[in-house]
Amino acid sequence: MDVDLILEPDLTPAQITELGVAAEGYGIRGLWTSNYFAHWDPFISLANLAAATSRLRMGALAVSPFEMHPLKIANALLTLNEISNGRAMVAVGAGEGNLDAMDLRKPKKIVLAVREALEIVHAAANGQLTDGYNGEIFNVNYPCAYDWLKATPPLVYGTAYRFMMMRMMGRVADGCFVGCTPPEIVEPAMENVRTGIERRETPPQSFRVNTFWAWHIKADRDEAFRESRRELPWRARKLDPELTSLYLEPDEVDIVTNNFQNYVDAYFTHSDEVKGVPQGISDKLCTGLTSTGGLEDLDREIERFKKFGHAGLTEVALRLHADPMDALKIIGERVVPVLQEI
Repeated sequence: MDVDLILEPDLTPAQITELGVAAEGYGIRGLWTSNYFAHWDPFISLANLAAATSRLRMGALAVSPFEMHPLKIANALLTLNEISNGRAMVAVGAGEGNLDAMDLRKPKKIVLAVREALEIVHAAANGQLTDGYNGEIFNVNYPCAYDWLKATPPLVYGTAYRFMMMRMMGRVADGCFVGCTPPEIVEPAMENVRTGIERRETPPQSFRVNTFWAWHIKADRDEAFRESRRELPWRARKLDPELTSLYLEPDEVDIVTNNFQNYVDAYFTHSDEVKGVPQGISDKLCTGLTSTGGLEDLDREIERFKKFGHAGLTEVALRLHADPMDALKIIGERVVPVLQEI
């Protein structure tokens, strides 16, 4: 089982390169840059890293076809792929924050739209867009030969939080991010991915399954929980009761649901104190929905990642936050060697 890293969106290209070079040295498989609405461009930020490394994969997570036409996603991805000699990746999904920031709307047929986007990007990456593309949501009216491509095709992932989307991605993509899926529900997620793979016209040579997983393991355990609590509103499909109920009592689920906006407010004010929510409730979510704790909690988290691997995930993408080099050192020295044996 491989390990990827997901970085904060405010890191500079120089910082990304420094982290990526160190990650390659530790045996990390890939590095993902976050695609946010007012931050560094996720594709351009990886160009320096491509030149400084030789094995590390790199990609943008996640890019929505409702903010960027699939053909332009393909152009950015394939440019990075040529620069990196075939090591580029992209994760395409429906999108959230960027769309809200730009006041963009999703179509009613979201799964269909994302499928068409994946088909366009995948076709471009594999030289199969010479006749254009005629879809219900997206179209490519001119032939696009991409005869300048020399490198091995990049990996095209989809991001999914719901089973229908997972099945679709199993049918058309190179891989699927089963977003924020804790071990307790990873088995049904994998069943749906496999159902999609079985419905492909041509079985894939390999299919990658990844998951977004927040990493808050620090030498200072108290600081780890403070950081994790600040990030909670973006966990578990925005604290969906279906997922929070895995770790909370019914009355506690109601408290979290009724105070979701207070979680958001705490995030934007950089506070780990959520108005109306006892800290103990938030800490239960931190422990259940993320890797949060001190170095003494590492064995517990490694066992959690093993469950992902045994369920069929080919990699886990750990989302780093403050002090990413410190986090990388812990992951590289203590986690990667164990998971690579799975």
